[in-house]
Amino acid sequence: MGNTSGAKYKHMMYNVSRASQKSGRKLEKALDRYVDLIKKEAAQGETKWIYKTKERAQARLKKFGITQKMVDAALEKKWLLKK
Repeated sequence: MGNTSGAKYKHMMYNVSRASQKSGRKLEKALDRYVDLIKKEAAQGETKWIYKTKERAQARLKKFGITQKMVDAALEKKWLLKK
């Protein structure tokens, strides 16, 4: 166990290899990114950058299993889509 006086781990049974959570808000951020792209597209028109980025964002949404219904709900929440 060794001498732990002055060490940063106060408890000798502390799991040092435990990693912190890395995927807490991935779905939320992917959805927000897509909504921001739609807002930019409405303001600037469809540019090449927006087209390519929107394709990647749609692929990411598909990978995470976010449906069009969820996207529409997020757009309604941001006042960008009316029923």
